[in-house]
Amino acid sequence: MKRILLALAVWLSGAAVAADSPWQYARIVDVQKSVETKTKAWVVNTPITEDLITFTVSVHVQDKVIIGTYEQEPEESPPPPDWTPNYPVKVQLVSDRMFVRGPTGEVTLHVVRRKAAKMITPLTADEKKQLEQMEEPASSMVGFSDGKSGAARPAESAPAPPAPAPLPPTMGIVTVRSTPYLSEVFVDGDSMGYTPAKVSLLPGKHTFRVEKPGYRPWSKEITITIGSELTLDASLDKK
Repeated sequence: MKRILLALAVWLSGAAVAADSPWQYARIVDVQKSVETKTKAWVVNTPITEDLITFTVSVHVQDKVIIGTYEQEPEESPPPPDWTPNYPVKVQLVSDRMFVRGPTGEVTLHVVRRKAAKMITPLTADEKKQLEQMEEPASSMVGFSDGKSGAARPAESAPAPPAPAPLPPTMGIVTVRSTPYLSEVFVDGDSMGYTPAKVSLLPGKHTFRVEKPGYRPWSKEITITIGSELTLDASLDKK
């Protein structure tokens, strides 16, 4: 009995340390996508199939490369397209899970492999500043999925985005927020990243469109003036 209690105490101590593991600077090494088609059912000798999409994300943290995976649910977004090699992010390791956060998105991964590597290339001052301007989670679980591997789910009420940098005298700025979070923003047909997004534009009329798989697109036309600072709140309805 004493051995069981001792083992339980050691396990709880290790879990507490893991829960408090600090956020660390890191860099994306690679993002890979695999698709497996599975048969769900048969209808009159015709197979009904679905695609199982799995993302494998490799991240360079200190002197290790940590590899994790998650299965994308239909309502979830893939990792941001700007997560290319050497892209700076912040990570937190909790047991066999790894939380990865960047200015344009965040995911929760199930760690499948760790391997030694040379020390990470230090982040520049600008890269660190960009990461520190992200909203800090209240705890290791805020903004992430609820226990199963998968894309991140943000907190229900996120803090307001940080104040934008001073604008050039000929531009205006628009902050785009959305429900659901991490929806893709298009301005005049061009992708501008994922919500929350800040876009600097020349004066005049511009058309904003916000999209996310599984939801109806949202659009609005607004007029930008020099030095203006506007906020758009897009609420997308499910299909």
